[in-house]
Amino acid sequence: MNGDHARILIIGAGVNGSLCAEGLHNAGFQVTVLARGERYEEIREQGIVIENPFNQKRRITPVPVINRLAADDCYDYNLVIVRKNQVPDLLPMLAQNQSENIVFLVNNPSGPQLFTDALGKERVLLGFVFGAGKREGSLIRAIGGAGPALLSTPFGEIDGRITPRLTRLVGIMRQAGFRVEISTQISDYLATHAALVAPFAHLLIRHQCDNYALARSSADLYLLARAMREALSVLRANGFAIVPKSNAAFFGATPTFLQVILFRLFLATRTAEVGGAWHCQQAPDEMRQLGIELIALVEQSGLPAPAIRKLFATGL
Repeated sequence: MNGDHARILIIGAGVNGSLCAEGLHNAGFQVTVLARGERYEEIREQGIVIENPFNQKRRITPVPVINRLAADDCYDYNLVIVRKNQVPDLLPMLAQNQSENIVFLVNNPSGPQLFTDALGKERVLLGFVFGAGKREGSLIRAIGGAGPALLSTPFGEIDGRITPRLTRLVGIMRQAGFRVEISTQISDYLATHAALVAPFAHLLIRHQCDNYALARSSADLYLLARAMREALSVLRANGFAIVPKSNAAFFGATPTFLQVILFRLFLATRTAEVGGAWHCQQAPDEMRQLGIELIALVEQSGLPAPAIRKLFATGL
């Protein structure tokens, strides 16, 4: 049983919201999920049902679920785990709610201004997600979540400070079994990730979210490598650092032909299907939003970015 009595609200019950709720609940935290419509009914009646797509093992976790958030319903942390294009509709509700700490675990190439304009800088923290997969009705088929992980998930304050509330949040996540770390460059991390995801996702969608088909297209893989290299230059021109630095080394300095070989090897795997293609299948609206924001950054940068422009010339 954990020693922290934090009340935590998870807004969003898709893949990562469900994984987060499962881990926190099983660790003994007071976690509640905010869901709506059919998803609210599914969780209320069945709990959160997660299946590992590699071994078909299922886990069922009963968690408290609500379908509305009152202004005076306060939590220590509100974790917003939704698609980027869904955030604007949530901001009025979050603005009138009295909870002090709103943590956005959202793909975000554009920085935190959308969040801070609505809520104030003092309420906003940023983080990243834990897993990947898709929802099939009431069933979440996903990898990741609490337990062993190859990479740490970052959380941070938008100004890079290490504050008591950030330290407490990271401690809560670690007690729940998530491999997390404090980041002093969280906005840069999120921008780097999303700017690299946008061209990858656009090409996947062009191939009907068939990662194996994309793996066979040498022309598109070369275009992807060039677009990702340009994306790093665009971020730098807009004042972002490339985080982690390994992204600059791989996407910015590795010879293009070697990148293509590695892309092809990765895309021809079940992991690429579960971790990339499935999300593109279920969230083309979010992938479109990331593309729109990347193009906006290109325009702000003043850079020609021919590969990015060619890649997105088919429309968003």
